[in-house]
Amino acid sequence: MKTEPSTDPIAHSIKDLAYFEALPYEVSLRKDSDGDFVARISALPGCIAHGRNEASAIRNLRTVQRLWMEEALSAGLAIPEPENEMPSGKWVQRVPKRLHKELAAAANRENVSLNQLVTSMLSEALGVANCIRALEEVLDRRSGGRPRKTASAEKPRLHYSM
Repeated sequence: MKTEPSTDPIAHSIKDLAYFEALPYEVSLRKDSDGDFVARISALPGCIAHGRNEASAIRNLRTVQRLWMEEALSAGLAIPEPENEMPSGKWVQRVPKRLHKELAAAANRENVSLNQLVTSMLSEALGVANCIRALEEVLDRRSGGRPRKTASAEKPRLHYSM
């Protein structure tokens, strides 16, 4: 993401360093192949720091974040604000009549609403998908990028992709 010079002089006089530092930027933290931790604020391009442990990576990131923002403000560049708009949690989904009937029957058997049943099923499917993805990452790291041998040449019958 490229930051452009701000065209609003009033915005910079009101939105100072303290304003931007107080915003709830999302921080991602991961361990690299050397065992160090890497912290990043994706909303601020290039705002990345390393540390021997999680705490030092975050501490270093806060220093880098402050320097990043000071430089952007002094250059008159716009500083992206975090996107913290959460979805409403509601959507309309059309499904085939037969599936709707089967889901309604399952909800009835479980003595829950159709919404509760579908929410539970989606949560479970997402959990399985995340677990599969994590296991695949571990296996890929262990294989060093070589193709893994599988018990069967067939593709799995059930695959979650989220």
